[in-house]
Amino acid sequence: MKFLSSITLKQLGALIAILMYFSPAAVLADEELISKISVEGNRRIPYSTVMLQVSSQPGAPLDDSAVQNDVKEIYKTGFFEQVTAKVRQRGNSSELVFDVVEKPALRGVLLQGNDEVGDDTIKEKLNVSARRFLDKQKILAGIAELKKHYQTLGYYDTEIDYTVTPVLDNQVDVTFKIKEGEKVRLRKVAFEGNRKIDTSDLESIVKTSSYSWWSSWITGTGVVKEEQLEADTREITRYYLNNGYADVRISEPEVERDEKGLKVTFKITEGEQYTFDEITVSGDLIGESVQTTLDGIKAEPGKTFNVDDLRQDSFLITDKFTDLGYAFANVEPLTEIDRDAHTVSIKFNVNKGERITVNRINIRGNTKTLDNVVRRTLKINERDQFSSSSIRRSQELLSRLGYFDEVTITPESTEKKDEVDLNVSVREGSTGTFSAGAGVSSGEGFIVNTRVSENNLFGYGYSLALNVDVGSRNDNVVVSFDNPRVNDSWWSAGFDILSVEREFDDYDRRQQGGSITFGYPLVFLGAELLDDFRFTIKYEYLNIKINNVDEDAPVLIQDQEGTSTSSGITPRLVRNTIDNPLNPSRGSRQLISLEMAGLGGSEEFWLFRFTNTWYYPLVDTDVGPIVFSNRIRFGYGDTWDGDDFPLFRRFFPGGINSVRGFESGELGPKDENGNEYGGSKELDGNFEIIFPMFAELGLKGVVFYDVGNAFDDDENIDLAELRHAFGWGFRWNSPLGPIRVEVGYPIDREEGEKGVVTHFSFGAPL
Repeated sequence: MKFLSSITLKQLGALIAILMYFSPAAVLADEELISKISVEGNRRIPYSTVMLQVSSQPGAPLDDSAVQNDVKEIYKTGFFEQVTAKVRQRGNSSELVFDVVEKPALRGVLLQGNDEVGDDTIKEKLNVSARRFLDKQKILAGIAELKKHYQTLGYYDTEIDYTVTPVLDNQVDVTFKIKEGEKVRLRKVAFEGNRKIDTSDLESIVKTSSYSWWSSWITGTGVVKEEQLEADTREITRYYLNNGYADVRISEPEVERDEKGLKVTFKITEGEQYTFDEITVSGDLIGESVQTTLDGIKAEPGKTFNVDDLRQDSFLITDKFTDLGYAFANVEPLTEIDRDAHTVSIKFNVNKGERITVNRINIRGNTKTLDNVVRRTLKINERDQFSSSSIRRSQELLSRLGYFDEVTITPESTEKKDEVDLNVSVREGSTGTFSAGAGVSSGEGFIVNTRVSENNLFGYGYSLALNVDVGSRNDNVVVSFDNPRVNDSWWSAGFDILSVEREFDDYDRRQQGGSITFGYPLVFLGAELLDDFRFTIKYEYLNIKINNVDEDAPVLIQDQEGTSTSSGITPRLVRNTIDNPLNPSRGSRQLISLEMAGLGGSEEFWLFRFTNTWYYPLVDTDVGPIVFSNRIRFGYGDTWDGDDFPLFRRFFPGGINSVRGFESGELGPKDENGNEYGGSKELDGNFEIIFPMFAELGLKGVVFYDVGNAFDDDENIDLAELRHAFGWGFRWNSPLGPIRVEVGYPIDREEGEKGVVTHFSFGAPL
């Protein structure tokens, strides 16, 4: 009270005024507020586009840091050469103004001096086109890319410059001036410092190679490519690391030029060769056992150090844990180098992580195939423990169906740490074929053919085929149906109905009837082989008529003139691991069958067949694998009563699915007049190299060597009597189905046989 009494009323009023001035309300009242935001200088870029980058708002306080950030964001759009901000006072209001200077727009792109490279290619490499804004950094990047392209063609002295010419309305024309220079070829690839690795081994590794007049125009060699030099350096390093040279160093390749051309030199510091020493594991173990964890690895003490083995061993140990449900197990190989002893000790550090359960399986990309067709093929289900081997197996089996061009199965994290979703992504391929054609040949006469087939009918996985041949010597109708998984069970069922009439040189033959087939996998072999082995049994009934037999026909044919019936069963065992039936590259297929006729029909015979088909990828290339293929077929038949083996089951080798240097049915036993009447035994083999040509078109080439023949009832199979042929061809996985065109040349040609035989086939290889 004493203090207040000493202050006059005038002083008290002044104090209150000061306190009110510094109160929050007073400060807010004096803050500078944005009344309006304007953009000036923009001619092509709309106001709304600029404002999308601005965080400042009318009515809000003016914030210097926010305005500076707005300037940066507007500049980042790349539309402007300069962006500034200012505040314009209009009475009591503050207008925020963004002043911009637009980059000039490209009106035209002009090229000068290019003779070896076309305009379209140059513009593609420059990646600069009209109606865009001028961006100097982008132009320089395009010039660098274009120079690289010229280098790949052998033009290493190419100079590229550009000029900018202003035109009306803030537009410019950009002119690129190109001096291509002379073409320079790579004449030599050298290696320095390689004392322990042969130069020939290194030459086989690198893809950079010198110019060759007879092959470079095909292979594209004889030029220096920067990216290829980097890849070659990595490959040389990898080769040394895989041969024990853990300290190897490869310098940046040197490119020198003289009057003869270019020389590339790889300089190598090899170091010493190392071997593996102690190999152990730290962290988590399989069954608490180091030995169990390491079982199956390639690295072992005393063996030459190999970085690829080390990488594969890490994957192997990882797979062991992922098979136990630890989907995100991490295995890190730690190396300890003893340079005095020239050894490398390995410690695999394992962190298995959480055990994972499969939550959901999402199927994507199947526009035609039903979900259940995909799900029944999978070897892993929802709520199962995660297993990498089951996922790989599922992917393999889905590819084997032949319905899909591409299959991938990838895990995806969920909200729960111990669960993942599996995304099954497929890209459906062509499963149906339709072909219609007409032609004339010496063997078949005039023929009109129509074939319709579908291997995934209505998306259910059913197979249905209709083949109709009508011609001067043929009148055939064949209908086939197969359901590989009846009601999604393991049972399969199918049927065939046929009416086949054929006019041969010496006789006519008609077959009418059908068959029904049931199958089941060999469950007792174990779940891992369930999808590889399948047992089927077929019952078939045929009515066979042989008529119009010529007087000079072989005796066997004359003896079988008339009508007969065949009623029999055929048990069959098939093992199949081929990766894709329409485009095979690896795996094998074995087929064993025994046809036994005599269950009520007039024909009484047995026929044993064995086929082994094998595909093995030799080399992986950028456009696909080069594949070796081999097929061996063996057949042996006889009758129960000692009569001649029936004509309708005899073997007539030759043709596109047999020995390709000969016409269809041309080989096998003949009478004294040279008329074929087929054999009761057959042996043939096909050996092929299949190589990619145009991967994007599905076109492949093939070279082959064939051998085979058929033998009569009273003959044994004589290897010396096998006929030989070689040839080449093309295989096209067309939108309508696989097409084969192959040309064969007989090696041991006999009188009356053609020197060249061309074959055509529509459908997957048999």
